[in-house]
Amino acid sequence: MKTMIIKPCKAIHGTAELPGDKSISHRAAILSSLAKGRTEIRRFLFSDDCLVTLSALKAMGVGVRIFRREHRVVIDSSGVLCPPMGSLNMNESGTSARMLMGLLAGQGFASRLTGAPSLLKRPMARVIKPLSLMGAGIQARRKGGKDYLPVSIRPSVLHGICWRQEVASAQVKSALLLAGLFAQGETCVHEAVMTRDHTERMLRFFGADLRMSGGGIVVKGGELTSPGFVIVPGDISSAAFFIVAALVLKGSRLVLKHVGVNPTRTGAIRVLQRMGGRIRLVSRQKGYEPAADLDIRFSRLCGTRIRSAEIPSLIDELPVLMVAASLAEGRTVIEGAGELRVKETDRIRSMSWNLKRAGVKIGTKVAAGREDIVITGSGGIKGAHFRSFGDHRTAMSMYVAALAASGVSSLDDPACVGKSFPEYFSVFKHLIAR
Repeated sequence: MKTMIIKPCKAIHGTAELPGDKSISHRAAILSSLAKGRTEIRRFLFSDDCLVTLSALKAMGVGVRIFRREHRVVIDSSGVLCPPMGSLNMNESGTSARMLMGLLAGQGFASRLTGAPSLLKRPMARVIKPLSLMGAGIQARRKGGKDYLPVSIRPSVLHGICWRQEVASAQVKSALLLAGLFAQGETCVHEAVMTRDHTERMLRFFGADLRMSGGGIVVKGGELTSPGFVIVPGDISSAAFFIVAALVLKGSRLVLKHVGVNPTRTGAIRVLQRMGGRIRLVSRQKGYEPAADLDIRFSRLCGTRIRSAEIPSLIDELPVLMVAASLAEGRTVIEGAGELRVKETDRIRSMSWNLKRAGVKIGTKVAAGREDIVITGSGGIKGAHFRSFGDHRTAMSMYVAALAASGVSSLDDPACVGKSFPEYFSVFKHLIAR
């Protein structure tokens, strides 16, 4: 897709049902591949990243049937994976790479993971170190004393460990829990700060021997049982862009149907409500993952302080929260945002570059060993030429900024949103009132 021209819009109105959650889609596919029999995954997200996971599972002998028009995947598995023919390409999906590393560490065959140039630059030591302590034979590409893809994994006998996470990471936790399914004894993960718990919920849903003990998550090896079908709720990270747009565009009223409201993922909603955002959770639905309809109305936002302890519950939503802060009145401080520098791109750099172009006063400061982002909102921004930096969340965030800007804007490489939300622009087109 070529450069997109974006005109400001007056408001957004209507009702939308967003695609399934990306994190849950990954996990549903992986656990379905380990459960003997047939599992139907409804509202599966057909994003670039999730397709990478499906492709890798298919390469290991798992039966994968895709029904795109119905947003459905049917997985038939013997419960046992087979050696892949050649390397497994993770493309740009860090989630696929880290989680599959945990899955493959316990298999009785050798494997190799590689990826696109952008993924080859992302460090993998956080997951390789604890897996190695479990006995995994992982050899990574070393550069500057750090571990990167490609990685080669040889067959090994794993044993359970007790791991305390120094840095909050749901992907590392998930990799260890998956490896624990194939390890001797128990595998325990302790978190200093709780991260998204989709893997734990999904493991219980598939009958895994998992419990909480002494403040840690403990899993034992054993067979999984398919629940028959899995319904994936809407992605709260995708919803965040529409929520912010409805809050900042005067006169907007929006309802988002069946969105996942797992407490470990709703930090952005809590922050926006604290900023004055009128967001109501209605029609709550229970299940292995909680969901609800979101009712959002235009609101006058004020600045806030986002604490370091809140970051794991809203890490993917920080770019669009930076847009909200730019359009709010007053000062917003985001503490301990340094993790944004090791995403698909350096999101502190990409968002700062774009927001400065739009006339926003934004900067960073290092305090107490952490990096904080400081934004002084003025209630308005100007149109400009924005860059995606090849990052889907930067592109989607700046599209929201462009809709609220005082003049016409442009966005390069809008096609990169396909990584997580291929229908992003078409959903917005349906809701925009010019």
